[in-house]
Amino acid sequence: MAKRSQIAVGQEWAYQRSRQHQHSPWGGYEKAVIVAVEPYEQSKYRGEIFKRATGNGVKVEVQSYWSGKPQTITKVVQLSQLWKPWAEYEVAQAEYVAEWKIAQAKAEVAKAERQKFQEEVYQPALKEFINAVEAISGRRLSTYTEIKELPIEVIQAITEAIKEKAVA
Repeated sequence: MAKRSQIAVGQEWAYQRSRQHQHSPWGGYEKAVIVAVEPYEQSKYRGEIFKRATGNGVKVEVQSYWSGKPQTITKVVQLSQLWKPWAEYEVAQAEYVAEWKIAQAKAEVAKAERQKFQEEVYQPALKEFINAVEAISGRRLSTYTEIKELPIEVIQAITEAIKEKAVA
């Protein structure tokens, strides 16, 4: 957030309508060039700009695009909508995007590892377990079958097998 003492006519600042500032992989900020440092106010309905004795409004020119064509709009923005000088913003944004891309790549690798584990280790082990339980119980099971749905004989047989394995 900018303070009136930090801004000067002709400076370029990162501007966003929101007052909650943070970097985003998609940007979201526009370049605002300070036109006047004095307090200004803009009419809500007609868009007229008035100089005021007090207030947090600052007169700026914002470069925006309408139908792909650049245009400059003069308007009043609040000091809290100006985040940081444009040069600082561009450097920090480039760093943030680079870190974000690295994090996305790491997430993709972790997702691929989880999927590989599911396919190569977990699913075969689960299928083997279900086949063993089906052989003991004599009834068809699915991956959605809950333990409490198993017959008591099956639960006791599995428990005994685990105890025997622990003793051996």
